[in-house]
Amino acid sequence: MATILQAGRNYWHREPVTQAGILVDGDDYYRAIYEAGQRATSYLLLAGWQFDTDACLLRGEEARGAELPVTLLAYLNALCERRPELKIFVLAWDFHAVFALEREWMQDLRFKWLTSERLQFVFDAHHAEGGSHHQKFVVVDGQLSFLGGLDLCDHRWDDRNHRVPNPLRVSRGAPHGPFHDVQAYLVSEGVGRRLLELFRARWLAAGGEPFEVAAPSGSFSDYAPAGATTLDAEQVVLSRVDPFGMPEASGDCREVLQLTLDAIAAAERLIYVETQYFSSKVVGEALAQRLRSSSSSPLDVVLVLNEHAETAKEEVAVGLAQAKVIKELREAVSGAHHRLGIYFTVPHTEAGVEAPRATYIHSKLLIVDDRFMTVGSANWTNRSGSLDTELNMAVEAADAQGALGRSIVRARQSLIAEHLGLEGLGEPPELVTELNERARVGQSRLRLHPSPTEAELSILTVIDPQQLPFDPAAPEQREHDHSLFIGGLGALWQRLVGA
Repeated sequence: MATILQAGRNYWHREPVTQAGILVDGDDYYRAIYEAGQRATSYLLLAGWQFDTDACLLRGEEARGAELPVTLLAYLNALCERRPELKIFVLAWDFHAVFALEREWMQDLRFKWLTSERLQFVFDAHHAEGGSHHQKFVVVDGQLSFLGGLDLCDHRWDDRNHRVPNPLRVSRGAPHGPFHDVQAYLVSEGVGRRLLELFRARWLAAGGEPFEVAAPSGSFSDYAPAGATTLDAEQVVLSRVDPFGMPEASGDCREVLQLTLDAIAAAERLIYVETQYFSSKVVGEALAQRLRSSSSSPLDVVLVLNEHAETAKEEVAVGLAQAKVIKELREAVSGAHHRLGIYFTVPHTEAGVEAPRATYIHSKLLIVDDRFMTVGSANWTNRSGSLDTELNMAVEAADAQGALGRSIVRARQSLIAEHLGLEGLGEPPELVTELNERARVGQSRLRLHPSPTEAELSILTVIDPQQLPFDPAAPEQREHDHSLFIGGLGALWQRLVGA
């Protein structure tokens, strides 16, 4: 059984932890942030792809009984007023103009002029050309850290029932769709120290003023966030993607991508994936190669994806490339003794009523053989592997039978149960076969993924989506001699004339 984690190859640092686990969906994560912030005595670091000042951290009865404000900016400012020694630093990606209509305007003024001087905010534009800052992490007093796929912003909150309708699932007074995500929490001074190094390096590169914070004090040994799925880990590793190699600034690092490829190659029994997008050419090829291999034992591969991209621009940017990857994976498994299941999920509705839209999958999680798990910000896209900044944590057990392995099994079973809308599934001998049957007959909220559709197949005969500029691969992986149009412009013209 090959060891997946390898120092200097697929992770940045390995650190001891006293507690670790995952928080599934925004209800539990936002509550955890609200409660953890009130325990901060020295500092809070918040780095993200997006923040909204009016993001609501508590809802319903919890909000009505809350001691402090429940919207993000008012809450952070109240923490400063309560503790005169507390410092809060917020680092947000200075988003591209293409997102302007989706983002809160004049956000820097809101953070800087409507709050305590000890609450500092910086927009970060120090990234690779065409890239973005996609790391999402929070550090409390250098002891408690959160990282994963969730931003503290509007349209991200939901609970694990994913009910339609849900009067609490609103942002700025308007309802939004069901939303699924995963965030890790880690109690570790070592992890806190590394993330402080990363945050400080990015803060200074973005033009922020130098700052100092007190050494970790107090204790989070009794920390137990509501709804958490604990991981019986003694150590975790942190992996990055960063063209600048922050914080060492030692050059391009793609630890998360390498970690993903190594985990796929090491899989013997099970690969379980949740990802917002799957358009990565190199990851798709690695998984297709694994499915074509004639290993001794059958491999179950479970992919939980989105039925459609969230917006039209994302459908163009990654939707076609994902359709191509799915097509190639299904061709690779055809005739092999491995099993591939690709799914999306729908929310909970009244009996006999089909949901009008699928639950949006925003998580970025990979489990291999129930002995390895990674959670973070990196999607299975080309840009997440090389261009954007990303941050993942990972744990690895010697086998699935020990304490850590059993806790990974509990996490996976909990996620599958959520997607099915059932209390539990147990451990069927052939997981994909069981999930396929339940999805096919409509016994659960799981559905078979339809891609590639006939329309997608028609487009894929003309256009190579990997040549589109929206989800670029690393320079050395790009096929510069290939045209966007398969067979050239002449083939495109013939196709259009024939249509």
